[in-house]
Amino acid sequence: MGGETVYSVRPVSNGTLTTEQVAKQISTESTATTADVKAVLDRYAYYVMDNLAKGYNIELLGFGTLYLRFITNKSVTDPKKAKSNLVKSIVPAFRPSFTVDRNGKRTYDLIPNRISLVKYGEDSTSDGTDDEGNNSTPTPNPSDKGDSTGGGSDSGNTDTGDSGSGTGGDGNVNFE
Repeated sequence: MGGETVYSVRPVSNGTLTTEQVAKQISTESTATTADVKAVLDRYAYYVMDNLAKGYNIELLGFGTLYLRFITNKSVTDPKKAKSNLVKSIVPAFRPSFTVDRNGKRTYDLIPNRISLVKYGEDSTSDGTDDEGNNSTPTPNPSDKGDSTGGGSDSGNTDTGDSGSGTGGDGNVNFE
């Protein structure tokens, strides 16, 4: 089967939001100013790091748990040799929160209830432009109400309406 073309799907990122941008979004829905929100987020980040350093795991409501993980060089059989020199590095780790249904299926809290599938133009080049040089990627249109309706343009979207579709990701899935 050499040379056969195969296709798959992958989540598409619409970019990265900065703390400033998220603070502005939060401030539009509250009586707090953008500066107030940023001050709270700054203190929150400080105490997350401070408490991780003290040996605590940190539960982030609705997201999951942050904790520290050791990368080790090797294991030892003698408990007296299990010392700090085995630690190669310390890395932050994240365990997403989830619920388990009766069938044992996990539903992760970070994945929106509704996923929009977007089929990109077949005439697209690898850089995301079509043959005329126009951008073929739909323009993201996230909700300003904080709901989980996904983003993206209405044209070309196929709404599955099924949170258990197995697509994962954070909204749009790119058909390649």
